[in-house]
Amino acid sequence: MNNYQRVSIWALFHFIGRTLALFLKQAVNLIPLAVVVITGGEQIRMIIMWVLAIGLPGLIVLHAGVSWWFFRYCADANTLHIREGIFKRTQLTLDYDRIQQADIRQPWYFRPFGQSVLGVESAGSDGKEVELAGLSLDQSEKLRQTMMLHKQEQQCRAGIEQNDSEVWPDGSPQPDLKVDLPLPEIARYGLIHNPVLLVLPVVAYPIGQLDLIDDWLVPRVEGLVATFTNGSSFIETVLMSSAAVLVLLVLIVVFSVLLSIVRYYGFTLTVHGQRYQTRAGLLSIVSRSFQYARLQRLVLQQGIIARLLDRKSLRIDQSGRPDAIQQTKSFFVPVLDASRESELATSLKLNKPDWQSVHPASMVMPWLISTTILVVMTGLIADWNSLWMSVSGTLAGALTGLLVWAGWRRRAVHIDEQWLAVRRGVIGQQQSWIPAHKMQTLRIRQGPWLRLWGVSALHVLSAGGRETIAWLPVEQIEALKSRLTQCTEDYQGRWM
Repeated sequence: MNNYQRVSIWALFHFIGRTLALFLKQAVNLIPLAVVVITGGEQIRMIIMWVLAIGLPGLIVLHAGVSWWFFRYCADANTLHIREGIFKRTQLTLDYDRIQQADIRQPWYFRPFGQSVLGVESAGSDGKEVELAGLSLDQSEKLRQTMMLHKQEQQCRAGIEQNDSEVWPDGSPQPDLKVDLPLPEIARYGLIHNPVLLVLPVVAYPIGQLDLIDDWLVPRVEGLVATFTNGSSFIETVLMSSAAVLVLLVLIVVFSVLLSIVRYYGFTLTVHGQRYQTRAGLLSIVSRSFQYARLQRLVLQQGIIARLLDRKSLRIDQSGRPDAIQQTKSFFVPVLDASRESELATSLKLNKPDWQSVHPASMVMPWLISTTILVVMTGLIADWNSLWMSVSGTLAGALTGLLVWAGWRRRAVHIDEQWLAVRRGVIGQQQSWIPAHKMQTLRIRQGPWLRLWGVSALHVLSAGGRETIAWLPVEQIEALKSRLTQCTEDYQGRWM
């Protein structure tokens, strides 16, 4: 307990980033200051701006330096102790027995100095409970091995079967499975999941408030309109406009591919027994791992572009709700072709699914609601013109009917002795696999609409989130509930 020590001086970079994040989180408290800046005179505004430009960075660096100075840790054979805080001193004691996961990261600002961040997650925490920044890579690996080895020994004493060793020495045998993603595969992930297209709507409004739109874009659009009106060089104008749009799309795709390469360059997945670990990154190298016993939900995703490329993405959730899954709680494989998917499915003990479609009546209500909304919108726009409403009703009914039918074809359920799987989608698909023995709540509901068709719905709550299995016969839903309940009661292994 007396062997507390500081982390490396290079950890100041980490503490500066942490202080900056804390400041941004508390930035709402600066709203009164913003009012003073806006309503005050020019002299007051200049003074405040200079104070913010000079004093704020200095204050952030000072706070980070003092935080680093008071941050101490002590790692003995059984426990990790942390002391931190400037005015409010706190001490955290983390027993190795409670550790669920320990990952090592090498951020870009640590790599030149050989430093790393050891993130330790304990049982019942929502994320990383402890982060030790400024340890050498060897220190982080040795400490992680010590933690996991201690936990393994404790489980052996408790009589827990150890088929999933968390620790192996250097020079260990070849892994049971190794999956490497070459650069072309990572580039395909950039095509499949394009975050730039998701960001554009978010930044569109603030960009629209700038003079750039009025001073640069509007005059050029007016020039194009005038060209079309005059009828001169019509083909040339169309070609130039098409080329500009094409160049913009190419730049967006290239940027997305580059982001994917930076994040997942050198991606390697290794499997030793029941321990899975990934390592990836161009600037910042991140290593993540999980034990098979902690698997709570497995999600296979395939969008429209992924379907054209015959690729899928895999996410493994260890706990939490799907809408609140953090990166530290998920194990992600960005892109899988058919062969890699088959190898990984065998390792994860996924059986070939026998998909069962749901009742066709599940299409009726979505089709009616979608068609009605489109017809009403057309009526409001066209002043309830009967011709326009008839045309829109015909087109909307056909289009929504096609989409609803495509969604119904994809919607299916699979259940076996190990897994409960649900498939959904329209053009692409998403498969959610939940261990059949990890059910927390099973509830059957049957509203008037379902009762009319002689079907029911089963709401499933597991550690990985919620799923709803609906539009199956009542007898089958009840049998499914009994089967899942029995699987959970009979299971004697570990949940976490």
